[in-house]
Amino acid sequence: MKQFSFKARTQEGTTTKGLIEAENEQSASALLINKGIVPVDITEGSKSLGNFDFFNKVTKKNKIFFVRQLATMTDAGLPIAQALTTLKEQTSKAPVKKMIDQMTHDIESGVSMSSAFSGFPDVFSKTDISMIASGEASGKMDEVLINLADQGEKNYKTMQKIKMTFIYPGFLAFVVVLVVWGLITFILPQMEDLYKGFGTVLPLPTRMLVATSHFLARYFLIVAIGVVALYIGIRIYIRTNKSGEYIWHHLKLKIPLFGRLLRLSYMSLFTRTLSSLVSSGVPILDSLEIVADAISNVIYSDSIMKVREKVKQGKNLSESLKADETFPVLVSQMVAVGESTGELDHMLKNMADYYDNELDAMTKSLQALLEPVLIVVMGGIVAIIIVCILLPIYSLQNFAGK
Repeated sequence: MKQFSFKARTQEGTTTKGLIEAENEQSASALLINKGIVPVDITEGSKSLGNFDFFNKVTKKNKIFFVRQLATMTDAGLPIAQALTTLKEQTSKAPVKKMIDQMTHDIESGVSMSSAFSGFPDVFSKTDISMIASGEASGKMDEVLINLADQGEKNYKTMQKIKMTFIYPGFLAFVVVLVVWGLITFILPQMEDLYKGFGTVLPLPTRMLVATSHFLARYFLIVAIGVVALYIGIRIYIRTNKSGEYIWHHLKLKIPLFGRLLRLSYMSLFTRTLSSLVSSGVPILDSLEIVADAISNVIYSDSIMKVREKVKQGKNLSESLKADETFPVLVSQMVAVGESTGELDHMLKNMADYYDNELDAMTKSLQALLEPVLIVVMGGIVAIIIVCILLPIYSLQNFAGK
């Protein structure tokens, strides 16, 4: 299935825009006509109607607040269009106002809520749209929106935990690099003039440091360009080459401590997203496909699609998960319990809470471990450079003392 952006005219004569999935342009046109709207322009590819610039976009916090407020209003019995109008009056964010304007216009023109929301793929993922569509089909939109808001908050907190774990170490490493750069670039050249007056051969560590200083002074621009070019080249290779992406994602999972942190976050995302989709009434095969698309690691995505294929062939979800080494045994065991009791969604939610707690505990442990280790390592590097700078003076004093 391909995705097409469309511009169409409703029976009332108003213009609407959105996204639609179809085999080809003719199929997309037929689907729009069946919905009672006449296509004016259909273009292959997702042309985001919510494509704001970097400084003027709907953030994840904006989205979570918007969905939470919309869920509260629909739970109170307000129609969707009226709830959106009320939200527009309450928000001060221009991108959110613009998004709500388009949504309200689409819904009042007869477009379904899921179609209206799908016009903003930068804000609402396929998981979100599938849950909203299931809420429309089941008539439980208030429950689905509450579930969607809860899931968004949990996923956001999970990502924030991972980011916060590495913010301080990253800042500390940056400061140390600046200090080392200052010592080699500014302090060492001044000391060289002093060294020349000694009339003796400098110690080997100092000569190596001086040689490094001269190299950076002459070839810094070339080195900087080379590093940036290498980084960009690797990024392009990873993004455009399936094998490159697979290698990179595999390496990330093998990094000590960090790899385990990623695995916990992927299991949390997998169980929570699957729980939300199943509880919203989305068929299990569709749910697995959506979850595979939501996880940003190709190894896990491929494993989920393999599990989906086994379920499609008639196997239980728990059996399919057990046969794949990517998933912990605990997941397949708890899924088996959920299948036997008929409460798969609740069991998956409990698993998601378990992995969230494990992730929280590990991030705290990593923060407690990384900070002192980095301080010692970075402080040691600075100390070694300072010793190399002062070593000729110390050696000269010992020589004079003799």
